[in-house]
Amino acid sequence: MKIKGLRQINPHKFSPRNSSQSPDRSRAGFSLLECLINLSLSLLILVSALEVSVQARRVFLKLREQQEKSLAAAVALEKIREDLETAGAGIPGPLPDSYLAPVQIENQKLTVFSAQEKTALLADAAGGQDFLLVETKSGLSGLLKKGRAVYLANGASGRLIYITAVSENRLTFSPPLDIAFEASGTEVIILEKVEHYLDSRQRTLRRRVNGTTGQPLAEDVTGFTAFYQKTGNLVTISLTTESGDKNHECELVMYPKNLGRSGQR
Repeated sequence: MKIKGLRQINPHKFSPRNSSQSPDRSRAGFSLLECLINLSLSLLILVSALEVSVQARRVFLKLREQQEKSLAAAVALEKIREDLETAGAGIPGPLPDSYLAPVQIENQKLTVFSAQEKTALLADAAGGQDFLLVETKSGLSGLLKKGRAVYLANGASGRLIYITAVSENRLTFSPPLDIAFEASGTEVIILEKVEHYLDSRQRTLRRRVNGTTGQPLAEDVTGFTAFYQKTGNLVTISLTTESGDKNHECELVMYPKNLGRSGQR
């Protein structure tokens, strides 16, 4: 039955557009495979960057360690140079080495002597005597201690002794005197004794002053050699430090000015 005035509606007119006319919905995002590939590439780049960063840090730390070891060796040699500059200072000359050698090298231990303070004898000292009566003054009591090195010099002779006991102005020492020293004209010189030596067990270069505990100058030291050429008055110091799997050698060559002055040997 048809109703007049109404048009018949074609049901196919409002049907969805065919696939050839609709947009491709499959290209609206990434597929799972594409996401996995992108993630893998990103992860590979991140791991590569991290490996480069780790290697760069290792190289940086190695170079910094080498630089620190070289700097420590240079500082140690500079301290040795300062001590050698004072070698023989205040010690009268010329005197044979049998009396006192301001620079001594024995078993690769470098010993440097210089004058720290002076006083005088209050009484003559005979041969075979093992004590002295000395003039005391302000500040001297702190220097006159057991183990301190003292040098007796009267212009023609000299003797190196070590204090074993102190009682007011009486010094007991060793070894006993083999010659006599008159009070008039004899200087009693309290020495500063500085030793540089290698502590092989701890691989540490140490500096010891007046018999006290040796203080570290440089660590990771595998070699320390010292040589003194008396004819040319030249001291050569070689210091070998270890950094990683490499050894680095530093050298100091110097002319101790106090030993080169006229008359001093």
